[in-house]
Amino acid sequence: METVKTNANNEALKNGLGLGLCMLFLTILSTYIIVGTDSLLTLTLAPIIISIIIPIVISIFFTKDLRKKVGGYWTFKEAVSKIFIMFLISFAISTAGNVVYSKYISPGLQERLQDNIEGLTSTMMLDQGMESDVVDTQIQKMRDDFDKRNNGTFMQQAQGYLIAIIFVFIISLIFAGIFKKNPPLFVNED
Repeated sequence: METVKTNANNEALKNGLGLGLCMLFLTILSTYIIVGTDSLLTLTLAPIIISIIIPIVISIFFTKDLRKKVGGYWTFKEAVSKIFIMFLISFAISTAGNVVYSKYISPGLQERLQDNIEGLTSTMMLDQGMESDVVDTQIQKMRDDFDKRNNGTFMQQAQGYLIAIIFVFIISLIFAGIFKKNPPLFVNED
């Protein structure tokens, strides 16, 4: 029984690695799409599709694959633990990869992303007839928010990661509730 648990944990780790690499790729893709767009619609829809819808579909695939690898049946408790391991590994790889990519591989990408978001938002506000003083105030608030997020203290960053891990656990609970599959109580052998 201990070998089965170890094997299931190893499979959760492997699926977490694959899911994490997929999420990292999607994050980088989304960033480049937003940096390169001049459409407010694309700025709005790309993160929703690439950062929410596609990851949910990929997560469903990896969860079903994990359930199949551990024998096709698992209780709610087993499902939560294995899915949480998979999602936590995925989160760690995606987050670390994104930090490495944005700091070392493409260091100016986040600034270009911020500039494009500010420019498109400013254009949209001016097109809607807002006063330029109001637009400038809103853009300054956006810059302050970006600066606060990018230059947060260690404790603020740690708090952000802790909240993200809690969110990962909640998502694991939801997925476990959906994908748990108890073995049949009786097997007909005719």
